[in-house]
Amino acid sequence: MDRDVWNGAEENEGTFTGRTQAIVNGAPFNLTPGSSFKETVLKLSTDAGFGKFRVMLNGSEIKPSMSPELISEGDQIEVRPYDVAGF
Repeated sequence: MDRDVWNGAEENEGTFTGRTQAIVNGAPFNLTPGSSFKETVLKLSTDAGFGKFRVMLNGSEIKPSMSPELISEGDQIEVRPYDVAGF
């Protein structure tokens, strides 16, 4: 492997941990695989004070009708507030 890096900095290699977690307002929450997906997302959004919100599952936005029944091992879920402009 080539160790030629900018400014003589040490090269850091990250590894995917495979954690099952959610990110809400930038804070991570560890999740239990096998838990209800919709119940978990609704609780996280309510606790964050979101009225309307968007859900990203493993990097892609999903609609409620697309959500899985259960959380799977390694799922990465992000809950973001949905901003409605104009009112």
